[in-house]
Amino acid sequence: MGVLIFIGCLLLAKPLLDLAYYPIQLQVVDVVSHIEGRNQYAYIFNHEFGLFLGRALGCCLFLAIAYWGSGIAALKYALPVIALLQLLSIKVANQIFRGLTAAGNGVSPVASFTASQMEA
Repeated sequence: MGVLIFIGCLLLAKPLLDLAYYPIQLQVVDVVSHIEGRNQYAYIFNHEFGLFLGRALGCCLFLAIAYWGSGIAALKYALPVIALLQLLSIKVANQIFRGLTAAGNGVSPVASFTASQMEA
């Protein structure tokens, strides 16, 4: 029963996540490729490759805990470890955002890109 509830929640959550996430990601790709003058597909590849590495790391962590511990330990501890790593990435993202804001004299890259698109 728990699996059916999980799949049902996943069927509802995945489209909503995609609706929220992909427009933001594509706008970031547009802004960064415009600022750096590089191809947009390179950024999309980097993003997808990063997602793949994260999934592979999570899978390897789960398998390592299951191999050296037990399956129950892997189910208990792999997800919290990955969640902790995700929480640490928030600090890194804030530092990147502060650096971008400082480089742009207090103007966010999105605002400057939007303004340049309106002028064109």
